[in-house]
Parts: sequence; C-alpha cells; structure tokens
Amino acid sequence: MTKDKIKNLIDFIPLIILTVYTIVLIWTVSTTTIIFSYEHYIGLVMLTVTYILFVWRHKPGVLALGLTLTLGLFKVVSYSAIISYYSIGGSLNGHSSGDIKIQGIFLLWLAIHLTISGRHYVGILSNKYWRDLFDTFKHTKVNEQQ
Repeated sequence: MTKDKIKNLIDFIPLIILTVYTIVLIWTVSTTTIIFSYEHYIGLVMLTVTYILFVWRHKPGVLALGLTLTLGLFKVVSYSAIISYYSIGGSLNGHSSGDIKIQGIFLLWLAIHLTISGRHYVGILSNKYWRDLFDTFKHTKVNEQQ
C-alpha cells in the first residue's frame, strides 16, 4: 500500500468518529424520550453529503468534513443526544452583543481533522487552489462521458 493511500485512509478517522456518535445518537433517540432537534437533522444531512463526497472524490469529502466540523463547533450541527455548549459573549458600553455558542467536543474533532488532513487545506485562500479543485470537477465529467 502506498504512502498516499495510507494518508487517504487516515483521513476517514474523524468521519468514523462522527459516524459512531451518530449511531449512538439514533440509538438514544429511539430508546428514550429524547427527540431530534434541528441541529441533529442538519448533522444527519451533512454527514450523508460528506460520505457521498468522500465516495465521489476524496478532497471535496475532506473539505465537506472540515465544514461539518466547523459548523458543529458553532452549534449548527450536533451528533450527541444532549447538546452541551459554551456561550461566549459580553457587552460594550452597556450594549449586549450576541452570544457565540461553541461545542467543545467539536474543537477536539476539528483539531484531529486538521492534524490528519491539513495537507488538503494548504493554499485554500488562493485562486489556484479553487481553480484546481473545480478543474477536478470538469475532468470528472469529461472522463465519465468517454
């Protein structure tokens, strides 16, 4: 097995962690009185999209996983039955600012993801990065037609 194949397989570790959490979430909801919230529904959709992208092309799958983890960090998605978060906010001159809600576990998962898959984010702010990524999409369509 080549070094690149091993790296690509290791990229799946955070996705597997999310999958295990999702299975526990579904089990908990089905066996208790806890119900799904909108964070859970969004999380299930994002996890499905991430799996589809991983199967279709590796790099978009990694990027979708990073987006999912970032959304989870800011409490848009959740994969645990009881959603716990930290609220960060304050006031300036007596005017209250909006609270930022952060799920701590996603900070750990995002750190693991960036440590394992950080090579996919090198140059993400450059035009070349996005041009190359979208060229991958174009070449896929050409190859499928032949």
